[in-house]
Amino acid sequence: MWEWTLNWNELRSDLVIGSCPMTTADIERVCEDTGATALLSLQCEECRSAFAIDYEAHHAFGEERGLAMVNAPMRDFDPPDQRKRLPDAVRALTALLSAGHKVYLYCTAGINRAPLAALGYLSFVERVAVEEALAFIREARPAAEPSWEAYWGCREDLAALLSPHVHVRAYYLAQQHPDTDAEQNWYNAEADVIRQVFLSPRSLPISRLDPSRA
Repeated sequence: MWEWTLNWNELRSDLVIGSCPMTTADIERVCEDTGATALLSLQCEECRSAFAIDYEAHHAFGEERGLAMVNAPMRDFDPPDQRKRLPDAVRALTALLSAGHKVYLYCTAGINRAPLAALGYLSFVERVAVEEALAFIREARPAAEPSWEAYWGCREDLAALLSPHVHVRAYYLAQQHPDTDAEQNWYNAEADVIRQVFLSPRSLPISRLDPSRA
């Protein structure tokens, strides 16, 4: 049976994945030991209630300590909800890393949702191949198990939402690389457009995508 412990793994110098802090003392320990300057929580209220976590107190404590405290909630064990909310988590992580923060990214156990957000960031924003990104995450945190249903569903939703822009980008890629397979040009076009949206998140409405309308 799973039991909570405060634990983490450093993926790279600016990103740490771990379990949730239960108390303000846990936040203090995380920051002292990892050097994190931002905490990105993926817990929803239901998660916090199950462990009697007072997030308002955590948020106030973190801000008083000079930390960036951000919550991009996803429901645990709920791939459809994670599919819908992954863009919010990736956008939040992108903003924090772009601002120069060292981010402590956590859900409850740091096994499913936090690795999912890291996978989304590495593949959507940094254009790391999905298999390579997952291998990188698991090298640091072997138990990582992001939901493939949520990940690929989210990418499908993004591609559908951004389809008009993908068409334009694919046309230009075909002109620039006529010898490249059309399917590859299309995939590259999707990846280019998705990346640009996260780098300029106000340009298109990517928050809370509804798969039923994708």
